[in-house]
Amino acid sequence: MKQQQAFARLEALDRHLVMLEHIGAALQWDQETILSEKAVDERANQLGWLAEQSHAVASGDEMGQLLALLDETKSESVFEQALIRIRRKEYERKRKMPKDLVRAITEGGAKAHQSWVTARKASDFSLFSQDLAVMVDLAREKASCLSDDSSSLYDALLAEFEEGMSTKEVATLFDSIKKPLSDLVQTYAEKDVDASFLRQAYPIEGQQAFANQVLTDMGFDFTRGSCAVSVHPFTTTIASDDIRITTRYTDPSVMDSFASSIHEGGHALYEMGASSTRLRGTSLAGGASHGMHESQSRLWENMVSKSPEFWERYYPQFSKLFPTQTAGIGLDHFVRAVNKVGRTCIRVNADEMSYSLHIFLRFGLEQALLAGTLSVEELPHAWDEEFARLFGFKPATASEGVLQDVHWSSGDFGYFPTYALGNLYGAQIWAHIQNNLGLRPDDVEGISSYLRYAVYEKGALQTGRRTAESVTGKALDATVFTSYLENKFSRLFG
Repeated sequence: MKQQQAFARLEALDRHLVMLEHIGAALQWDQETILSEKAVDERANQLGWLAEQSHAVASGDEMGQLLALLDETKSESVFEQALIRIRRKEYERKRKMPKDLVRAITEGGAKAHQSWVTARKASDFSLFSQDLAVMVDLAREKASCLSDDSSSLYDALLAEFEEGMSTKEVATLFDSIKKPLSDLVQTYAEKDVDASFLRQAYPIEGQQAFANQVLTDMGFDFTRGSCAVSVHPFTTTIASDDIRITTRYTDPSVMDSFASSIHEGGHALYEMGASSTRLRGTSLAGGASHGMHESQSRLWENMVSKSPEFWERYYPQFSKLFPTQTAGIGLDHFVRAVNKVGRTCIRVNADEMSYSLHIFLRFGLEQALLAGTLSVEELPHAWDEEFARLFGFKPATASEGVLQDVHWSSGDFGYFPTYALGNLYGAQIWAHIQNNLGLRPDDVEGISSYLRYAVYEKGALQTGRRTAESVTGKALDATVFTSYLENKFSRLFG
């Protein structure tokens, strides 16, 4: 079989795998939005069967034979090189995992999601602990299959979300900014800003109208995507022209819901941009890594939509929609309230300065769970103790603490570090935009156009780190993020 024939077949198999992934995404979307409680077991079986079919193709003999014939270094096509790289990486990982384990993880995650929703609502960890223990055991078994003598269990899981990054390297990056971030939070949490007006009742219809207008200006195409409500905001790709985001309106501040919409909108722009090119319908039509994906959601959520310049443009519209709630609140007061630094229990509601501390907490706990030095039964206490060390107080309830995030219910250990890595990638890309392109934060159309060209349309042609380096021309430097925060908040608060 010639090289081009082999690649054509490889691409066909890849597109088949993406189709199965999209079908699974549709079933998961349905589960997280409207699925009836009694349908969970059958939905778990459906998702488990799909995962098994996908695993059979991705790790099958035909895939192995095609990859043996193909050498990415012999192709002059960047597209071909990247697809071969990704399919080889997935083939090698999945060949190490038995199909029964793959199915068990998917089915267990679907069931654990429902018990997490129930436990979070009741603020009762015991309703979730048994299913979580199952997912931890499955994650440990998965990591054991994937790891080798030169890597830790956590390395094996982290590689699924951030290719080319080791646990040690991530820990070094985080350690380099942990104290500066803690010091900054200590300094700016003392700045007294009245933000009580943000916690008044804001009609949901008005919130939706405002968020949708901003999303449209950012480039979110509502003919290719939609927005709904869920317990935990998320983005999913059902098809190249069916990219869905969710938000929620149960948070105490109107800005929490708005930030969720913009955050998920950033993810969606990445998916839409990558699906508009030759990459469409392949494994390359998505983010370069989870960290790079998060860089875009965090960039839009914080660096753009919490900036003074952004609100110079949008505050007149916002105050017109909500005249009673914003009565007597000037632009400067509003911007400082939006950026108020605090010590909230809830990660997704955290200000951009303290946010990464939440990730450092989870990063440490995940490693301990995988290593077996922390049991699931000990997790709530360990969470509260470490949270108190970082923030100075303990969560009042389990829902505000160990139960607040959805990720562990699906077994996504190794995912959390990518949020903080996203802050680091995003800060460097933002510095490049500011220093070399001169785009103001209120020019959301211009920013979107540039990011579409520089990041989104490149999809997963490179790893996350290489994508950031190709955009900025610089290696990853964590101090760019802390410098950005120092400059922004000293400008806002003095």
